[in-house]
Amino acid sequence: MTSVLGIHHVTAIAADPQRNLDFYVGLLGLRFVKRTVNFDDPQTYHFYFADETGTPGSVLTFFPWPGAHRGRQSTGQVAVTSFAVLPSALGFWVGRLVRHSIPFEGPTKRGAGAASEQVIAFRDPDGMMLEIVAHASAETRPAWAGAPGIAADQAVRGFHSVTLWEEQHDATERLLVDTLGFRAVSERESTRRYAAGDGGAGTLVDVRAIGGFPRGAGGAGIVHHVAFRAADDAAQLAIREQVVAAGPTPTPVIDRTYFHSVYFHEPGGVLFEIATDGPGFAIDEPVDHLGERLMLPAQYESYRSQIEAVLPPIHLPVPGANLPITNAIGGPEDVSGEALGFVHRYVPPAPGSEYAGGTTLLLLHGTGGNEEDLIPLGRALALGAGLLSPRGQVLERGMPRFFRRIAEGVFDQEDLARRTGELGEFVASAAATYGLDRDGVVAVGFSNGANIAASLLLRRPGLLRAAVLLSPMVPFEPDPLPDLAGMPVFIGAGRADPIAPPAESERLAALLRRAGASVTLHWEAGGHSISDDEVAAARTWLERVLATGGSGAATT
Repeated sequence: MTSVLGIHHVTAIAADPQRNLDFYVGLLGLRFVKRTVNFDDPQTYHFYFADETGTPGSVLTFFPWPGAHRGRQSTGQVAVTSFAVLPSALGFWVGRLVRHSIPFEGPTKRGAGAASEQVIAFRDPDGMMLEIVAHASAETRPAWAGAPGIAADQAVRGFHSVTLWEEQHDATERLLVDTLGFRAVSERESTRRYAAGDGGAGTLVDVRAIGGFPRGAGGAGIVHHVAFRAADDAAQLAIREQVVAAGPTPTPVIDRTYFHSVYFHEPGGVLFEIATDGPGFAIDEPVDHLGERLMLPAQYESYRSQIEAVLPPIHLPVPGANLPITNAIGGPEDVSGEALGFVHRYVPPAPGSEYAGGTTLLLLHGTGGNEEDLIPLGRALALGAGLLSPRGQVLERGMPRFFRRIAEGVFDQEDLARRTGELGEFVASAAATYGLDRDGVVAVGFSNGANIAASLLLRRPGLLRAAVLLSPMVPFEPDPLPDLAGMPVFIGAGRADPIAPPAESERLAALLRRAGASVTLHWEAGGHSISDDEVAAARTWLERVLATGGSGAATT
């Protein structure tokens, strides 16, 4: 019997392409080795994440369908995809998940003796169930040392295992063992483990029997199929014949450019693939430049311009040419990670937008918010503009803020000064890293975010093009005043605001005007919130400022 060698790749479904890329390249530190399209749907991306060269057993691929609904995880699916790391790396990954606010369970011990492993369980942004498994067998798997912020001895080393959820074990076990060459190695509760090849990381399949539940449904966060390794074309054909003899009806061999594929459903319903180790991902791009441009199957090359026009824009976390800049600040871990010193999210301007390349909104959340909170507000204010949204680095009872306060309404001035300086450096570094127009950065802040935006205006004149301050207070009163001649500032305030009282908004407007700023003070009847009317007024004001290059009309 010709046996498979272990896991080749796992393919899953995602919703948002950029969020998917940010998570797997940025947070998990996988390399983006190929951007192409779905062979059967060329208007959909097909992403490949792996180690440095795309070694079989390290490849996780996604079909990201924007707006895809969440799937339902249940029987007949690959439920859990597990990555391998060295035992010494476990603490690093616990800390990394904590820093990125990713909920997780563990570490927990699984197995005994030489098979004992430590496991951290978590989910990706679409709900896909993942594990990081620490076991000594990861030592034999390649590690990519090119992920910023992740050393080689901490890096993910391909897959550890996959877990299938099935109605019952037996039929699936017969196919794994008698047809594909796996061997049973352990059993715990309702889960049986099977191994191929050397039995280490990347060769393991767990089958968990969970009968009695409705079958799973496809969608975002669900694995589409799992592929197992065939050494070459001859081995693949031999395994295909074994599958035919066992009963399933496999497809003919299909050329997927980077490997050759045969697909079939195993008895429990999971879609299996047998994929060859070659020819590999360097067949159409040099190893040093994998994943940098859209690679199309030959049959779609003549439609490149049309395909590129409908695919959503994406960007890699940090351009390689700018690594020295960001490493000097502390290392770019990802676009939505601690790159440039702040956990943040960067959304590039939409191609063809009137704001493309010229305007970036610096989004600064209120107490308890994060880098995602004001993204909708940014899009409502300037559709198509670039969005740069950092997360405050101070925690108050577990809630992120941009600077400390001593009591309600009483700010820690020493911390405010330091945090304002750090935010200013972040903006400057982000401009260099992402190629932003330094003269087109507009701060948009709410509450605590508005207060540090006001502090930026007063401490770093010239850094911002304009500012939208919603429910702000006076951060401090500089002496002497900076020169803010002509600086456009919109202040949105609520006459019933108990957190940022109306008198504070009036004081801030007066202070900024004395410094020369052109201030529009917009009043709402409500309290400490952002109303639709307030957003509409700010949008009209911002459109006027950006269209005319002027300061906007100063009103009260």
